[in-house]
Amino acid sequence: MISDNNVGTRVVRVTAEQLRSYLELKDWFEDGKIKSVATIWHRHDDLDAEVVLPFPSAKDHEQRLKEAIAAIAAAENRFAQQVEEDVGRIFANVVSVRVIHPDTCDGNIPINDGVLLIENAKELLLSAAQSLRAKRKQFIGKVAADAKAYIDTLLLGQTEIGSYVVNVIAPINENPEPDNQTAESVPHAQAVTQSLVAGLEALEKASTEFEGNQNLRVFDNAILSGVSANMCDALLGLSGINRNRSFEIKITFQVGRLFATEPRTFAYDANQVETLKKASAYYKEDYVLENRKITGFVKNLSRLQGERLGTATIQCKVDDIDRLVKVDLEGDDYHNAVRAHDQELYVRVSGDVHIMSRSARLLRPHEFMVIDQPDLL
Repeated sequence: MISDNNVGTRVVRVTAEQLRSYLELKDWFEDGKIKSVATIWHRHDDLDAEVVLPFPSAKDHEQRLKEAIAAIAAAENRFAQQVEEDVGRIFANVVSVRVIHPDTCDGNIPINDGVLLIENAKELLLSAAQSLRAKRKQFIGKVAADAKAYIDTLLLGQTEIGSYVVNVIAPINENPEPDNQTAESVPHAQAVTQSLVAGLEALEKASTEFEGNQNLRVFDNAILSGVSANMCDALLGLSGINRNRSFEIKITFQVGRLFATEPRTFAYDANQVETLKKASAYYKEDYVLENRKITGFVKNLSRLQGERLGTATIQCKVDDIDRLVKVDLEGDDYHNAVRAHDQELYVRVSGDVHIMSRSARLLRPHEFMVIDQPDLL
């Protein structure tokens, strides 16, 4: 029989009401009362097993609760701490992150990657908490009070062997939040978990679309579901310092609630990690569109006296968005840009378009030409 030696010293983190719910789920039944002090419980498959569950008003309630947990542990041949953790999970959502890599197969992980894993698991949940209040490409600056308060409630569960697994436990509080889809009120912690699932689903869908058409604008709709650069960066952090680890995120919902659903699992391999990098850069408005051909009018020109290299600003569309793209040109290309500007002719040039929040520039420009006839576009 397994038993704990520190039953009398351990601080109990569950309530009698939570323990009662656990007993009901585990096929125990109430089989009597001791006045207004406690209820007596037995198991259907083992009537010799007995738990005396104290009422909150009982004298020495804390000690009696420890004894009840110890009795359950003895009947289940487990440690009391394990029972207590399972009781807590009935009233919590659990986010499990499993890292998959040859150097984690024995349940160990390099310490720097381990620290990064735990930190970014927290950042992932923080991004979901922040998106409850606003949908943004990126969250910068001070964290909202309710999001910080939620993070402070999180618990780090025991790691598991199986590549390398970290469990983040999100206790369900009793502060309801309105659910925009069902018009019902749900606890704040539950709303954050739902936000996380919605964001990961939207990101998964957008990533699949991007792999098909290589158009970063597919990530725009995902913002409405709570995806942000913060979420992408947190996911990237789960892949390790070198961004070379595959990983899975499993979300297990609270047991015994009407809104509970089956666990959800989201998997990421090396290709998806690369897509996350591009999505994050896109949300931060600092990304590169490779091998593009832009066509438009020369809006402005600038060149220092005596220099061969000058800059032409081309008014054009990039992925159907009007932009002013700066292009460095020299020699005949710059002179042709001047002619196109003076005669209001179209120009066309190829390269990689570096998009930033307030500007855009063409990298590696080549094949610059003036188009005399607009119908050649």
